[in-house]
Amino acid sequence: MASKLILDTNEILQQGATGAKVQQLQEILTALNLQPGKIDGDFGAKTLAAVKQFQQQQGLTPDGIVGKKTQDALNRALEKLTEIGLYGGVTGKLPLPGVNLIKEFEGCFLNAYPDPLTKGKPYTIGWGSTRKKDGSEWKLGETITQQEADDLLIFQLENNYLPPLQKIPVWNELNVNQQGALLSFGYNLGANFYGNRNFQSITRVLANKLWDEIEETFVKYRNPKSPVEAGLKRRRLAEAKLFLTPVS
Repeated sequence: MASKLILDTNEILQQGATGAKVQQLQEILTALNLQPGKIDGDFGAKTLAAVKQFQQQQGLTPDGIVGKKTQDALNRALEKLTEIGLYGGVTGKLPLPGVNLIKEFEGCFLNAYPDPLTKGKPYTIGWGSTRKKDGSEWKLGETITQQEADDLLIFQLENNYLPPLQKIPVWNELNVNQQGALLSFGYNLGANFYGNRNFQSITRVLANKLWDEIEETFVKYRNPKSPVEAGLKRRRLAEAKLFLTPVS
């Protein structure tokens, strides 16, 4: 999630401005489900339109100029996103709609169990975790509490899955539901899928922002003709639905 925008005394951002603070502004506007265009630190026409839209929503003069009043309103709106449970974790950047989807499809088991395919390792526990926080493997017969399972999931999502996903070029242009859908996808199929030769379709769609192809693309990754195809198809459809759900 974007961090707060902090302008110096009497500093303003307006069309034509460039730099890190403009990029930060664009990240905030994207998190608020507005459309500032590419997050590139260049205050262009799309960023101007997004600022004006936000100002109208807040009852401010829609002049497209980001001064103290607009900055304060942006920061309050950003805080509200966290308060209503859209982002979480230690960093405050974990898209919680994705965490909820992961829990829905993974299921939680407090006793370590063998892999369904190998009938042995890797042993899994909690919300589909095959490793402890220190990276060591679970052993058959080990148990954890529900709180430990929940904490382990958040820890691993923030440390092992979110960082690779944040490297996807369009990540900061996505809203919380879009990020959440990719978090679930990555947790199931591996967080380093973007650019991988086995994931050319999803890479192409994300790179070119072809959102009208999202559902058909997600569904491709369902292991056709395998025993798990039906379950994976349900998950892919749920991820696509979340991706396409606007943030209210």
